[in-house]
Amino acid sequence: MELVDVYNDKHEKLNYTKDRKELKEGEFRLSCFVWIINDKDELLIQQRASTSKKYADYWETVSGGVEKDEDAITGIIRELDEELGIRVDKDNLRFIGSYARVNDFVEVFLLKTNIDIEDLKLQEDEVQTAKWVSIKEFENILENGNGIDTGYFIFKEYYEQFYNGYVVFEDGKVVYKKYNN
Repeated sequence: MELVDVYNDKHEKLNYTKDRKELKEGEFRLSCFVWIINDKDELLIQQRASTSKKYADYWETVSGGVEKDEDAITGIIRELDEELGIRVDKDNLRFIGSYARVNDFVEVFLLKTNIDIEDLKLQEDEVQTAKWVSIKEFENILENGNGIDTGYFIFKEYYEQFYNGYVVFEDGKVVYKKYNN
């Protein structure tokens, strides 16, 4: 049983928890994605374990469900550490945006790092290998049916149009802003 905090359709946290598999219509949980990009604009992807119940041997980016009493930042920091052994401070993560799926709100983050593949500590029961690829290479993996495209097209849109930027709401309207590096 994986308990999650329950949110309403307005992204407001409610005062109860449920098993993530028992959410009803109008109930949502939080999920989180992080896109890890290096200075060559390559994307770090990981290959799911061959023993995975779903999508065995498929390539994907780091993602996961947010657990009870976590926020999305805490959840993605935990997922990075668990799956790849990457330890980051919340200041290293850039919030990119959020979108809704059937029963979850997905919070998307960007992490700029040049970590060496050899320095990763893979969670053996979930990840069998990882590698840096160009965005085009990852598209080819997806087109060939060897990757999980969950969130990828959202990533591509953000990457191409708003890379190094973020989304805010001002006066009820979406405003795209760039980070000043």
